[in-house]
Amino acid sequence: MSRPKPFLSLEEIARLPRWAGELVRKYYAGEASHFLLHHNIYDLIPANGQYVDLHTFLQRRLLGNKNVVFYNRSAGITFGSSEVERQFLAHARVADPLLSREALRALPREPSRALPLIERYLFHSDQVAVILTFLETLVPAGEIGYLSGEDRNTLVTLQRWITSSRLLHSDNIVILIAESLADVHARLRQNSRLVTIEIPYPDEAERFDFIRHFRAHHPHVKMEMDERQLAQLTSGLNCVHLSALLRSAQLDPRGLTFEAVRLKKKAIIESECFGLIEFVTPEHGLESVGGMKSAKDFLRGIAETIRQGRWEEAPMGILISGPVGTGKTFLAECFAKDCGLNVVEFGNFREKWVGSTEANLEKILSLLQTLAPIVVLIDEADAALGTRRTEGDSGVSARIFSRIASAMGDTRNRGRILWILMTCRPDRLPIDLKRQGRCEEHISLFYPQNEEERLEIVHAMLRKNKLRHAIEDWSSITRHPQELSGADIESMLIRARRLARHAQRDVVLPEDLERVAREFIP
Repeated sequence: MSRPKPFLSLEEIARLPRWAGELVRKYYAGEASHFLLHHNIYDLIPANGQYVDLHTFLQRRLLGNKNVVFYNRSAGITFGSSEVERQFLAHARVADPLLSREALRALPREPSRALPLIERYLFHSDQVAVILTFLETLVPAGEIGYLSGEDRNTLVTLQRWITSSRLLHSDNIVILIAESLADVHARLRQNSRLVTIEIPYPDEAERFDFIRHFRAHHPHVKMEMDERQLAQLTSGLNCVHLSALLRSAQLDPRGLTFEAVRLKKKAIIESECFGLIEFVTPEHGLESVGGMKSAKDFLRGIAETIRQGRWEEAPMGILISGPVGTGKTFLAECFAKDCGLNVVEFGNFREKWVGSTEANLEKILSLLQTLAPIVVLIDEADAALGTRRTEGDSGVSARIFSRIASAMGDTRNRGRILWILMTCRPDRLPIDLKRQGRCEEHISLFYPQNEEERLEIVHAMLRKNKLRHAIEDWSSITRHPQELSGADIESMLIRARRLARHAQRDVVLPEDLERVAREFIP
């Protein structure tokens, strides 16, 4: 068996995408013959002035001197050329001389029969490249005792390939492809002889190159922004998404507007994540928050730091605590708007299937890296994030907590991912999350303490709810005998407007508010 024969020169390798360059260098150096590609596997990749899919890129750009064999459970065994198919069938006939022509023409699709045929060709031929796609359907994640007999056989087969010294010292290569690394069985993905390579989402420069390429072939696309601005606005999108965005603009007489980019980006990313995250679009800034002067001044300073691009001075995270109804969520959203960053919230990523919850979390964390800089809001953090204690769920909650705590404490994300945790029970939040290096700034909110603070909240709620009134004396709220939160004050104003509507009026009168105040119980 021969050593790997370089197909690309050093200059050509340097021009490859970073992940492809890493694969080629490790293979040519003889470090590995098995690679697992994951994450952005359905994107378009630049190759010789064109943008092509991953399979085409691998076959034409990286494996041009190889006899390429593809396999997945649905399509079965397919080939890069008719010559490769002829060679493959000849090897199958040697292995089983009694094999009929009809059997040769109908190659098996199930792994238990297809993989042995591929193995014989891989082990007894030279310059072979085997590409297995949808790997998670061949060796799914989960406890090994719960795998079917076929899945266990497939797992053992692939482990034999990876640990084979015969393949390591040959000119053959095996490339495994899966979208999510967490969906692949741990015994395979953690094998030290398997090189795992993430295909990242395109960065701003790569998005800019694709936009220029697209507009060169479609010069009539109208845009409100220039190409550089569009590349900046589309963080979190890949080239397939950008192509869809630009193609849709061709059918819109207004072209591509800023609002269209925002809405379509939101829709694309939420659909890609299957509802695992939700974009938040804050409508108000800190000027809309009533009271809380010290908290607002403090947050304005942080927002100014972020807007000026001084990422190294931004906190890793902020913990906002206080009784129910004090406006923790509203304050956090207003602060996020003043920062000028995208804002997301976690959706329900927990599932009943083994390994699915952890896989969903990995998808979320990977997407946050792509969307950075970004603000992540986690409400009711004491319940949402769990603890290190095992809670009768086979350790899922503990693993989730450990992974999120690790992500929050990664100092490489300072200024890129700002975590904002909100809770009314900070005592139930594990100390691991409240320490410096994770939630570095703590803000405590309380109910308004005097008439001036209540009045300021009244005016803020009037602006927020666009409430028309003919009231000059607000003492029914500012001097109310009960302890009132911001939510209580907003509720009183909305009830007063409802009374006015029932009386066929658009304006709230003093008697409406006084009636509500007399009957109101927090």
